[in-house]
Amino acid sequence: MNKQDIMIDLNQSINSNSEEFKRLSFDLQGNILSPHARDNAAHIFIEFKNPQSARKFIKDYLVARITSSAKQKADSDAFKTGESNGLRTFINFSFSMNGYRFLDIDEHKTPTDSSFRNGMKSKQRNLNDPLIDFWQGEYQKDWHAVMIVSNKSSKILRNRVSTIKKELNKVIKSIYVEIGKGIRNNEGNHIEHFGYVDGISQPHMLTDKIDDGKISIVNWNPKGRLNLALVEDPGGEGPNSFGSYLIFRKLDQNVKAFRLAEQKLAEKMQISVDYAGAQMVGRYRNGTPLIPISPPQPTSAGKMNDFNYSSDRTTGSKCPFGSHIRKTNQRNSIIPDGVQFPRRGITYGGNLSKNAESGVGLLFMAYNSNIGSQFELMQSSWANSTGFPGGVNSPNGIDSIIGQGNDTGGQVYFKEWGNDSSVLREDKSLGGFVTMKGGEYFFTPSLSFLKNI
Repeated sequence: MNKQDIMIDLNQSINSNSEEFKRLSFDLQGNILSPHARDNAAHIFIEFKNPQSARKFIKDYLVARITSSAKQKADSDAFKTGESNGLRTFINFSFSMNGYRFLDIDEHKTPTDSSFRNGMKSKQRNLNDPLIDFWQGEYQKDWHAVMIVSNKSSKILRNRVSTIKKELNKVIKSIYVEIGKGIRNNEGNHIEHFGYVDGISQPHMLTDKIDDGKISIVNWNPKGRLNLALVEDPGGEGPNSFGSYLIFRKLDQNVKAFRLAEQKLAEKMQISVDYAGAQMVGRYRNGTPLIPISPPQPTSAGKMNDFNYSSDRTTGSKCPFGSHIRKTNQRNSIIPDGVQFPRRGITYGGNLSKNAESGVGLLFMAYNSNIGSQFELMQSSWANSTGFPGGVNSPNGIDSIIGQGNDTGGQVYFKEWGNDSSVLREDKSLGGFVTMKGGEYFFTPSLSFLKNI
């Protein structure tokens, strides 16, 4: 039996130089196992005109231009060795359930996840999202597909998108392009519009940096199993044809309101604004976590991720239970559990602004193997819950950053780091800084499925 005929065990992480990676990477689209790592991206939402022309466009034009995981690695290696200038365009492509239905894809070739099949709009109440009538108009539509096109250069990206749109115009009924642009701090780290370093704690399904000793794993091992994101593509060919469910959500940020909340909390507790904000997020702006670092000033540790909550299990006096990172990553196990998942978001709306009330935010994207037990559980049962994760000060309020809903219990903060008796409970959770403007669930299929569509 050929090695290619042996199905890879998804209950593991792999190195990108391994035999397992080679066996899956030519049929797997890029951006799933590792981010495309480009600061300019266009997200092209597509409504096709008719099934026949759509299929022809995908097979004759699109497939040859999609970036496989193998091509993504080759491009990355070439850039690292100086063989390329890093200006190669990245492209991937995903269907919504509406797209599978429109193209009349066979039932046995259609992904089975129930949340994907029902669509994000069906989860509005469960996720505490705004009523669909209040979503941005473009996201009220039922799109068939989304294409992500990215490049290091915004000029090259514009030109490439213009070329793609000319081809798409032959086969589409409507189109919408959402532009994302990464923003960085003075140290070159990606930040979101509230000013905090973003994307630090990711499950690494490709273990290259960990195996090379570039990432410390004494207290927290970020190795993530492949099955955090990968599922068998029912329409793919061969035992190693995989895809992943893509969650897309446009999250608008009220920066002015968040900054004001930081200031008011600091004044109420007579602490620095830096420490007040750090208690809401769980990290200082440069990425330094509250555990194991004590305030009042952040250290130069920056994007440190090798920590756990073993010294702060019951009270949250070091890192409050209502803080964003405490709500969304429990760090209970030695490796990321099934609730964790790779995130691939990018900011939109231009440069950082302290006074923006809307029009800036995050294009949240994540890959899941099971939407209900990963993203939806994290948003509805963790971030939106006042009673999670518990402790002696429960209820703890909603997630200070992404929590949604009108809760009855405020978050708990502490005037002194590690001092349980210095507790302050807000009458009502600080929140409302992030508004979901719309989104959808997609499936990023294998290349073999697209070639034979």
